[in-house]
Amino acid sequence: MGEAESMQQDIVTSWTADRGAPRLAPLGREEYRRRREAAGRPVPDSAQLNISRTWAHSPGLAEAQAPLQRYLFSGSALSPRLREIAILRVGWRCRSRYEFAQHVLFARSAGLTDAEIGALAGGDAGPGWSELDRLVLDVVDELHAAHDLTDETWDRVAGLLPVGEVVDLLSVIGRYWTVSVVANALRLDLEQPAATALAEVVGSSEEPT
Repeated sequence: MGEAESMQQDIVTSWTADRGAPRLAPLGREEYRRRREAAGRPVPDSAQLNISRTWAHSPGLAEAQAPLQRYLFSGSALSPRLREIAILRVGWRCRSRYEFAQHVLFARSAGLTDAEIGALAGGDAGPGWSELDRLVLDVVDELHAAHDLTDETWDRVAGLLPVGEVVDLLSVIGRYWTVSVVANALRLDLEQPAATALAEVVGSSEEPT
């Protein structure tokens, strides 16, 4: 088994191991709803997620980051496919079971196949990616390893994406590094749909098409 395959197996093993109870329990759904309504704020669809109800322990932070989240998902010109490739790869590199699993669902909605999603969870992600897909992977991997980009990678990304999308890509990566490490440190439990999706794609041996 090579280094890449060993890393993949180590992370899959850690994702299936019992990590114990969450370090900070999310607010109950009714308590979350009560607090939102008392503050005159609508209850978002994300109320179903453990991470949203855990961030609600710091209501100012939860409210402050909401506009950024909305922009990254509905205001940015960066394509949903590239956004989800970046987020999944960040989740994998950060060993964040919670974040990777949540974005299996988003990635499917963005058009990624289960084989593609599974390939993102290990090594160099294998063959079959487009030039732009591969560039996004390289950007994530370099930022994770060195916290910077080489001039060569910068020239590639600046040559393939408009400048606004370059900034958005870097910001998506930074944003989901934060989400990933927070989810890890809090030992967040997965919701069942995400847990099922993770089990369906991690370890896929198919090549992306």
